[in-house]
Amino acid sequence: MIGTVEFFPEEGKYHYDGHRDCHARLHPQETIKNKGLCPVCKKLVTVGVMARVEELADHPEGRKAPRSRPYYSLIPLPEIIADAKGVGANSKSVEDIYKSMLENLGNELFILREASLKDIEKKTGSLIAEGIKRVRSGKVHIAAGYDGEFGAIKIFDEQEREISKEQLSFF
Repeated sequence: MIGTVEFFPEEGKYHYDGHRDCHARLHPQETIKNKGLCPVCKKLVTVGVMARVEELADHPEGRKAPRSRPYYSLIPLPEIIADAKGVGANSKSVEDIYKSMLENLGNELFILREASLKDIEKKTGSLIAEGIKRVRSGKVHIAAGYDGEFGAIKIFDEQEREISKEQLSFF
């Protein structure tokens, strides 16, 4: 695998610009449009790391340089399991599933990047396999951190978990 493996930088507390008191989270381009002011209270926002990235960028977001290498954003396996189950990452059920996956499928990086989704599904069920599939493809819900608030990366919403439980109870 050529490239970089990282955890989602958006989870950091100062990734985007924003104003915590007003719950205003802004991409740097939005901040520029608003002349640095919070759209709610009209006071200056706290500027995040992405503002500096935007300032230094020599091409628009999304365009890849000819010599660029891929990068892979991952979520730790216990967090994927917890999100699928709708419980905390430190819960006993997550720990049990995590240990079982390591024993039966391989190490965590292998599971996150390469293990067969069918094998994962056989060992853990369809929701955890779907979670890993979504992380691999980057299809996650991202709420970037801003003004001292940590960002959040979610794989499933409550409705998706409920649909999955209903499908399982049907069988």
